[in-house]
Amino acid sequence: MSDLHQSLRHMGLPQLLLALIFLCSYGVALGGMLGATGRWRAAGVAATSAITFGFLTDPWEHAVMMVAFAVIGFGLFLALAWLLARAPEWFLRGEPIAIETPAVVRESETDADVPARTPVATAPRRPRLGL
Repeated sequence: MSDLHQSLRHMGLPQLLLALIFLCSYGVALGGMLGATGRWRAAGVAATSAITFGFLTDPWEHAVMMVAFAVIGFGLFLALAWLLARAPEWFLRGEPIAIETPAVVRESETDADVPARTPVATAPRRPRLGL
């Protein structure tokens, strides 16, 4: 690993720029910000910059290790984010508690001939601009 640290210390601006381009385009290729065509293009840019980074790094094995560490780091980050997003769902799973809602209280009242209004569940709508 000391050889890898020495390679990192001796990297020039082109190598660091290619590593940054790889990291950014790989993240864009994995994300959902672009459509399918944009993700494919970002993946192509990531692959091209990784290969060029390997050609400019001496020895090239260190470049392969650094790219592999970056891919593994992205995978670990995504796995951790997924676990943290699902953790409340797993820990808060339990039996529902019966709570008297205002609709239940209204139905139990003596004034049964008045129909009760029930809320309608709708999906939130996006605001539209009137152009």
